[in-house]
Amino acid sequence: MKKLHLGVMALCCLPALLKAQVTISGEWMRRHDGNVRLYRIEHGRLEEIASAKPGADSAFGFYFRPEREGFYVIGTSTAMTPQDKYTFYFKQNDQLNVKVQDTSYVLSGKNSPENQAMEKWHNMLIPLERKGVYFSRTQSTYKDFFPLLEKIHQQAQQTKFASTGNRQFDAEFAKFREMDLFFVTAELLSTPRSAHPSKADYTPYFKSVDVAHYTTDTRLFRYPHGMRMMRSLQSLPARLGSGDVTDYSIEARMKGIVNDTLKGEVVLQQATALKTFLGYNDLDQQYGKYLLTPDQARRAAAIKTELAKKATSAGGQAVNFTYPDVNGKQVSLSDFKGKVVLVDVWATWCGPCKGEIPHLKKLEKEMHGQDVQFLSVSVDEQKDHQKWKDFIASEELGGVQLFASGWSDIAQYYNIKGIPRFMVFDKKGNIVSTDAPRPSNKELKLLLESEVKK
Repeated sequence: MKKLHLGVMALCCLPALLKAQVTISGEWMRRHDGNVRLYRIEHGRLEEIASAKPGADSAFGFYFRPEREGFYVIGTSTAMTPQDKYTFYFKQNDQLNVKVQDTSYVLSGKNSPENQAMEKWHNMLIPLERKGVYFSRTQSTYKDFFPLLEKIHQQAQQTKFASTGNRQFDAEFAKFREMDLFFVTAELLSTPRSAHPSKADYTPYFKSVDVAHYTTDTRLFRYPHGMRMMRSLQSLPARLGSGDVTDYSIEARMKGIVNDTLKGEVVLQQATALKTFLGYNDLDQQYGKYLLTPDQARRAAAIKTELAKKATSAGGQAVNFTYPDVNGKQVSLSDFKGKVVLVDVWATWCGPCKGEIPHLKKLEKEMHGQDVQFLSVSVDEQKDHQKWKDFIASEELGGVQLFASGWSDIAQYYNIKGIPRFMVFDKKGNIVSTDAPRPSNKELKLLLESEVKK
């Protein structure tokens, strides 16, 4: 007999747990990181509630009392990745007997009708999941994925799942299958591939996806990767040609999201990308009303606290740097004391850098006549010096343009490992932020205006 290696959620003593426990007995016969984990689903994300170390015989197990009837996940690796994760449904006194093989899982022994239905669905979806979710282990692109998607979508529509006798599960399971199919598909679009579809390549399945259908209620909260899926839903209309796929503004993200609590998740998505306390306050004033649950309020408070700490830790003296401008004149950061200085570290070969140029020009125009100096430092290599000068002329770039001849001392001083990088210094030459928002984010203008007033 195999020895069962248990992970127990320690709510109370074991005898009491046995009265209403879920018992999970399994074998994990594929790669793992040392532990098999049990996750609950909280606001569309995974939270670990227990872990078990498989023995030499690959056996693992859990005893736990479910906080609520619903979907739970068993898997390995971090909670953020969907790889090596399997979803099951638990209610009090359920048993799960599962063997995780190299590419999938099988049930054996006693199992609930709900998890037998889950296994049937998983077996239908697994060919698509291997191509969509396990991108690092396959060479799949939309060219082989889309035909299989249409085939499995049709099969899913035609397949009848018998009632399990559990009305709550049957209703949730129908929604789960819809979300699961879209999620696996969305992973194909949002992970690295050697070829990417154009608008004309999208198949009928995509045209049938209605963002509002998934966001009228909070069903995404009950799906293991619901918030990851919501990001894909937000970008789908733009992928199909009715918007800008590079527009990450909160207005663009809110588009199509119907439920107010889900809008709160969009607010939190936006908040995690903020770099300043000023930006948080501005976001909170406009959209804080959508933070409706205790969980959302807790996460928002954590973001606010970190940004507040960052704001109060600024103020150190800037490290000076000196480079030639387009005429060969040596110009230093310290030359501009008395003004707020916005430094843009960029290169002509950097696509995201060039994408910020229209926004930078607009910001410079809006702040014309104020005590703000726009200072751009190119890290193009010396061989591209003329290319840099030609680019400045053709794009009619403003401000002061300096040439650093590659990743020189500015990159070392300010730990710059990627561009574009924007930095703000106050009128006294002190650091305000060495990782400031980009001009495409109005947060930067708020920061500059605040410094000008000081």
